[in-house]
Amino acid sequence: MEGIVLGFYNNFRCLAGKCRYTCCSGWRIAVAGEDFQRFGNLKDKALREDILSNIYKADGNRYFSTKSGGRCSMLDEDGLCRIQKNAGEEMLCNTCRKFPRLFAKHKGLLWISMAASCPVTADYIVNKEVQFYKIGNKGDISVIKMQDIPFVAGEMQEYKKILEENIACKKTAQDYMHMYKLFMDMADNILEVIIENKETVYLKGSFDYFEEEKSAAQIVSQFDEFDIAVKEKYASALVNYLEYRIFSRYLGFPDEKSVERAGQVFGEMALVYIIALSRYFTMGRDICSIDLEIIINWVYRLCVHSLHSGVKIHNKFCQAFNK
Repeated sequence: MEGIVLGFYNNFRCLAGKCRYTCCSGWRIAVAGEDFQRFGNLKDKALREDILSNIYKADGNRYFSTKSGGRCSMLDEDGLCRIQKNAGEEMLCNTCRKFPRLFAKHKGLLWISMAASCPVTADYIVNKEVQFYKIGNKGDISVIKMQDIPFVAGEMQEYKKILEENIACKKTAQDYMHMYKLFMDMADNILEVIIENKETVYLKGSFDYFEEEKSAAQIVSQFDEFDIAVKEKYASALVNYLEYRIFSRYLGFPDEKSVERAGQVFGEMALVYIIALSRYFTMGRDICSIDLEIIINWVYRLCVHSLHSGVKIHNKFCQAFNK
């Protein structure tokens, strides 16, 4: 079967216990019926009871319970899963076994991407050049140019051009004030969702910048300073994120209207920018200290992992960018 795949898919390697975060945090891990049955048939009584005691039922579905901070109850302090350590990867539930790989079949093509909630994926987006490959019917793999990617090539090129022009242009004081008001509104809306969402832990410094009153002159000066810093270090990362997310969003929602996909993707990017700006001015004014990989990882978890918060944020993004 022919397909399109995100560039580093074949080179992905899990960091396991060395991962500074964990894929088992910030979302509800679903346990399918066949997974639950397999757990119930485990011969290791202690492990079986451990697993089953940490599964709960809600809305007709089963999930692994979480500790404070959103970490899965099956995750030990060494960053490793007790199920995998004691029974092997094949015993994991389907959700965990395939993570961070994303698959979908649509219009005769197999689409393959990787979740940015995995730090390895986030690092790829920030520090590499995002590429895509085509898988032939005989399993042959070749680089595919962006303009040749089926179904999304047009909007990827259109939105990339808009983004690059926005990054390159010299903004006026009026532009910065408009951005500040938009960011303030988005920050308030996102905080509401975070407060309601028990699975997402607040990322330090994310919106602290907007808590104190500032003069117009301060806002313009600080936004200009940060804009220059971003252009110097993270312009390519923002373009990477745009291409990656339009591709991945299409994989999950192939029938979504282009304008809605753009609203979500640009909304996520604005949120990444907001958090980076806030952390820059509240955590030391060092462009390296904002750690864009962490921010992208967190934004993806908030916007994509939780279906409840994801829908709410999607609507808020579309509203914000259609004003």
